[in-house]
Amino acid sequence: MRSIRRSLLGYLLVLIALALGAVGVLVDRFANAAIRTREASEANRIEHAFSVRQQEAKAKFDADLLAEAKALATEVQYKTAVLLGQNNEPMRRLTPLEQIVVQAGGAVLGQNIERRPGGVPGGFGVPGGLGWPGRSAEAQPPLKATTDEAREFRLRSVLMEFAPGPNLLAAVAPVAAVEPFIRGDQRRHHPYPNWVEFDGPRVVARVQESLRAALVDDDHARPYQFQVTLVATYPNRPGRNVATLGAVEAALPVAPAFLEPTADAEPKLDDVNISDLGSCRRVVSGTTPGGRPIGFFVPLPAPPAPAVHPRYKDYPPFRVDMILRVVVHTARPYSELDARLSADQKERDDQLTRIQAETRAELANLRARLTIIGTVTFAALVLGGWFLVARGLAPLRALSDAVSRVSEKDFRLPVEAAELGRELAPIHARITQTLTLLQRAFAREKQAVADISHELRTPIAALLATIDVSLRKPRTPEQYRTTLEECRLISKQLGQLVERIMTLASLDAGNDHTHVVRTDIGELATGCTAVIRPLAAANNIRVAVHAEEEVMLDTDPGKLREVLMNLLHNAVEYNNPDGVIELNVRRLGETAVFEVRDTGIGMTAEVRDRIFERFYRADSSRHATGVHAGLGLAIVKEYVARLNGSIVVESEPGKGTTFRVTLPAPTVALTPVPAERAKASRAVPAGS
Repeated sequence: MRSIRRSLLGYLLVLIALALGAVGVLVDRFANAAIRTREASEANRIEHAFSVRQQEAKAKFDADLLAEAKALATEVQYKTAVLLGQNNEPMRRLTPLEQIVVQAGGAVLGQNIERRPGGVPGGFGVPGGLGWPGRSAEAQPPLKATTDEAREFRLRSVLMEFAPGPNLLAAVAPVAAVEPFIRGDQRRHHPYPNWVEFDGPRVVARVQESLRAALVDDDHARPYQFQVTLVATYPNRPGRNVATLGAVEAALPVAPAFLEPTADAEPKLDDVNISDLGSCRRVVSGTTPGGRPIGFFVPLPAPPAPAVHPRYKDYPPFRVDMILRVVVHTARPYSELDARLSADQKERDDQLTRIQAETRAELANLRARLTIIGTVTFAALVLGGWFLVARGLAPLRALSDAVSRVSEKDFRLPVEAAELGRELAPIHARITQTLTLLQRAFAREKQAVADISHELRTPIAALLATIDVSLRKPRTPEQYRTTLEECRLISKQLGQLVERIMTLASLDAGNDHTHVVRTDIGELATGCTAVIRPLAAANNIRVAVHAEEEVMLDTDPGKLREVLMNLLHNAVEYNNPDGVIELNVRRLGETAVFEVRDTGIGMTAEVRDRIFERFYRADSSRHATGVHAGLGLAIVKEYVARLNGSIVVESEPGKGTTFRVTLPAPTVALTPVPAERAKASRAVPAGS
């Protein structure tokens, strides 16, 4: 048998477990979200700090590389100036024309250093741009003399060296032999045409080799890769010469802005891929740390012209034949920067790993605490819930004890509803009502036993008295026959009484069944009046029946006939002499109505309330035979209830009584009734 306490405790614990689980899940979710948010915030802070350090490292990497480029540019400028025999002092006192036409000598080129009046040196590095009027920014081919021009240059220089002294004819003869007079040829004003094309590339090559020996082949270790690009351009001449040197094996490309003398380019940072080094960071600079271009105006020396020849009187002693610009490349592989950043990256990874480990530990600690709290709470509820549920079920236990004290001698429930609580009050009321009904049922059963005993005792006593009288002395056959007939009549009455008692017992036991068929209730009512008419005629009572045409009803005809017969018998028994009994049958909407009206003695209100009780008779003195014994109307009420109908009584003392039986009769397609049995109204007078 299930325990209510265990069931309630189980339901309560299941509900609490679900609630604790839901609360734990919500707390875990919110806490997890908060901890994850904090973890993400810390991770973002660490990533931001690492990004800042990375940017600072890259900026420092670029700044160091730019400083190295400036230092290399200073060194290249100094060494190139030494190679060309020029110093680097500013020439603020020279006019632009003097700056262009100043002639400088150099150790590499075999030139002598000359000074203008005022002590201005001939070699210099020009501040500002190295632009030359009339130059084109388009790409120029390399400057190089052809084979014929080189042969002519050598022949002319040899003949000019053999030109004699002041004798004018001796000087003119060699010149005329190698340089015929051609009008309009501007090169005739120079004794050595094509000397720039011939000697310019050789000068660039000599400077390249000298700088290579000074920068690359020395024992000075540099922390970076470098390249020096020499760009030689020539005023009023097409073409240029480019030469590279440096520690980088493959020549690095140079932007066109650095190749043209018409633009001053600031140092530029870019990325370049160098073989054996991979991706590198490069600085390209063509200026000194002071912002001045690394450039030199270089005269190309030629044999001296004969001064006695009038044609070379305008031979310029100061000239600029070549502009030499120097572009410096410095590069460092990104692997050095990656090495610098590896420590910061490792520190960042360690911090992120530590934060993730702390987050996991904190979540595990939180979940462990939630589990412990939930387990302890659940255990406390299990222990306390048992006592709480027991205390809550105390009124139910009190009610159970009170019900157990009820007996067949005392049907009173020994507990008040106020003592049980609001929830048990309806149960208390229902149990009290049930006990009241049981008490009445017991009383009725006791009364029924007494009534049955009384009803059975009368006919049995009459039967025994008749037999005793007959046995006191010898009787004639006629007297014995009369005695036996009286015994037979008394036995018949006793059998009818027993049959009615058995009918009620069968109804109470639920063994009686209803057999529903389609029935013409008008015809059934006519049959009942035909049966009762002889009994009514014996008491000088008229019986009339009024039934509508073809009133069909789905019902149990046997039970309905028993109902009508009992009502008609009562109407005969409790009627006055020369009285009238009417049986009306009609359809009223969805119901069928039967009315049995008599002109008998009537009933008081008290009698009407008890008329359907078993063994109750309104006037027992009127019938001492004991045939009915007050069971007929009880059977009528039970049958009407079995047919899903209702019965009411209308009666006044001295004016008669009306019994009205109402049965459900839904409107359906009715089965046709034969014409010979269809009658609009039936009125059968007594004795007919």
